[in-house]
Amino acid sequence: MTRSSTEARRSTFDALETVALLSAAVLIAAPACRGIARRWRLKQSQAKDDLAIDTQLKGTYPASDPPASHYFDIPVNRR
Repeated sequence: MTRSSTEARRSTFDALETVALLSAAVLIAAPACRGIARRWRLKQSQAKDDLAIDTQLKGTYPASDPPASHYFDIPVNRR
């Protein structure tokens, strides 16, 4: 065997070893990530409802209430 042939086989083996290690890491980490995501969704159930509320309120803008006749944050309007 020539030197370049040996280096090519070693390079191929290193690449396969890297792929195998990454695959193993993904197989180990995937269930943990799914568990974390599931627990977050259970705790954040209110976030699902907020979108529905925003959608319902979107059609009510501008509000039907008239603006205030007096602005009480201006000292002149306080009585």
